[in-house]
Amino acid sequence: MTEQFDAELQELLNKIRQLEQQQQQNQQQLELLKNEVRIYLRSTQPAGHAALQDSDAKTKKNFGIEQFIGLKLLNFIGVIVLLIGIAIGVKLAIDTNLISPLLRITLAYISGSTLLAVSIFLHRKYQAFSAVLFSGAMATFYFTTYGAYDFYTLISRPFAFSLMVAFTIFTVWVSLRETRQEIAILGLVGAYGIPFLVGSNSGNIAALFSYIFIINSGILFISFRKEWDWLKILSFSFSWIILLSWLVIKYDFSRYSTGILFSILFFLQFTITICGFHILRKRVLNAADYVFIAVLSFFVYMALLLLYKNNHEEGVFAGVTLATAAVHIILAIAVYFLLHAYRLLSYFYVYIAIFLLILYVPLRFEGITISFSWIAMAVALFITGFWLNTRTPRFISIGLFAVTLIKLVIVDSMNFTTVEKIITYSSIGILLLIISFLYQKYRQLLFRKDE
Repeated sequence: MTEQFDAELQELLNKIRQLEQQQQQNQQQLELLKNEVRIYLRSTQPAGHAALQDSDAKTKKNFGIEQFIGLKLLNFIGVIVLLIGIAIGVKLAIDTNLISPLLRITLAYISGSTLLAVSIFLHRKYQAFSAVLFSGAMATFYFTTYGAYDFYTLISRPFAFSLMVAFTIFTVWVSLRETRQEIAILGLVGAYGIPFLVGSNSGNIAALFSYIFIINSGILFISFRKEWDWLKILSFSFSWIILLSWLVIKYDFSRYSTGILFSILFFLQFTITICGFHILRKRVLNAADYVFIAVLSFFVYMALLLLYKNNHEEGVFAGVTLATAAVHIILAIAVYFLLHAYRLLSYFYVYIAIFLLILYVPLRFEGITISFSWIAMAVALFITGFWLNTRTPRFISIGLFAVTLIKLVIVDSMNFTTVEKIITYSSIGILLLIISFLYQKYRQLLFRKDE
């Protein structure tokens, strides 16, 4: 029975070899036929055709660069320069009182309407150019409405913000319908800089941040529909640069409520903007998203610190740091229980909270207490990472041990007594040896994933 089975198996193997050899022969014949076709085509082509092909390739490459400059770059630059020109003209009219405020606003609306009409007229034949003109028109409408309310109080707050909400909805609708990111970038993101080009002495910072919040809301909606990374990057950058610049240059504690309100609103708004697209489509967050989240947490932390920059009460910065850490822990818990597929995001918020708690220690304590607090945190992190077999807490633990040791050598050694030095160095040395021993003893368990 076994001999018969071996014979049948050998026969099948021989057939497989024959089929493989036949496939190789067919492949060789196919290559020969392709070569013959190429030779025939070359022989029948007019003289100089090959040279023309090379020339066409170079021309195509050159045309690609020229196409980008002529069809895209010049459009963007042209509309931006035009907007700057209109803004400077409005500013000149403001500074020199050449015309009445009502006439200034009327002329600005006429300019925007002209751009919009031209964009509609050219839409059928020149869609890309029409899209850029449309963006310029919407940006003009934005800054005109903002100026009519903030500079001249020609219109009421509800009416002004109703108009800007309508402009945002219309711009979002057109950009999604036409599937053109440049409309959103120039029409929405471009509107951020308009109040600064025109200039404002009203000091109505709440109006400015409300204006930015409305634009961000349109970008937030687009982020749920399209994966336009440049739109998110630009809106994120402009919003936080404007907010942090105000906190550094012009903020005073009398405007605390405005600062805290919009710091929190921007934080929540961009948290949803960064994560919403992926969560709705059940897609994992990528490395760039986690970088965004980390930078966002850093910006809101800096904003909260700047809100108290003129407050000299002891422990106020420590309190802000602890409160920010608590917020991130709450976010981590919410994500952990509500979004089961995004446990990694929950852990990431926990790591941010841990980093803030590490910062909290030197803001709250002094001297040897800092070192022992960091040592206790490092031990707790290592035990957590060891118990859960998770690498990141162990890395943070080792890094914290290193920072503590450097602090001891460079800073604390100058102030510690001999007894404090003995206790601290001995404690760190013993703990590091224990950790090293645990790594040696449980290396197969700890590094099983790597192996």
